[in-house]
Amino acid sequence: MKSVALLGRWTQRIQVAVLEAWQAELGRAGITLYVEERFWEAWSQVRGAPVELPAFSRFSEVPSPLFAFVIGGDGAFLDAVRSVAPWEVPLVGVHAGRLGFLTEVPQEDLLSATQALLAGHYVIEERALLSIVTEPEAFHPQEAFALNEVTFSKAVTAEMILLDVYLNGELINTYWADGLIVATPTGSTAYSLACGGPILTPACRNFLLTPMAPHSLTVRALVIPDDGVLTVAFRSRTGQVQIALDGRSVTVPDTTLVALRRSPLQVKIAKLPASSYFRTLRDRLSWGVDRREGL
Repeated sequence: MKSVALLGRWTQRIQVAVLEAWQAELGRAGITLYVEERFWEAWSQVRGAPVELPAFSRFSEVPSPLFAFVIGGDGAFLDAVRSVAPWEVPLVGVHAGRLGFLTEVPQEDLLSATQALLAGHYVIEERALLSIVTEPEAFHPQEAFALNEVTFSKAVTAEMILLDVYLNGELINTYWADGLIVATPTGSTAYSLACGGPILTPACRNFLLTPMAPHSLTVRALVIPDDGVLTVAFRSRTGQVQIALDGRSVTVPDTTLVALRRSPLQVKIAKLPASSYFRTLRDRLSWGVDRREGL
């Protein structure tokens, strides 16, 4: 049986007519569409009747999927990565959110994009993941990774924290700041960019250390190789810090020990021939656009 999976976050931008035309096209091609349970419920509610497609709560319930389509914005894509990455199924991001660095395919092009994918007109781009180990354990080992970034931040608004950061046992710096972002090349256009970090192209074998509101003006983002082990120790007046993996956060004691490294897992993203990382940067960040035009 041929199948594809659909995951995402329902938003008002999603066009039901596009989804239903896509569903029909897959059916004509002999491919069964499996829909993630929460998305299935939202879709059914919007159309006023149950969607006549199989739903799944765990990705392992989808039999031999060719692709996993994710509709929404980058947040939806990051959610999907947690479910799909361990199964090494190619992800296809369909844009129905706000910014969308990871969801490149416009909804209007979903049918033509699917036809190209099924015809084999695509390449696989592999993206690095950050894995984290904490003592004591703060995240389930099967979900202890991030595509964009791992952030360490203060647990209470009115304080700063100290972070001692080591690479392969050598002290890099003691950061006195609101927090620290450890970002992948994929995540360099996310939270790290908002905090003044540089952009790394996806193929770079590096990670970024980007401080959040550091106490010293001379402390800046640092690019490091991704083949080492980062260890982090904390000091906080409240005795607590917050750790987040792509937005999934927990509050832990500041005695928690942390180790970060490049994960053996990689995210596989199906890219169409017309896809261009630099065009995405230009479009999403409005490079070369004169905002004074029309004023």
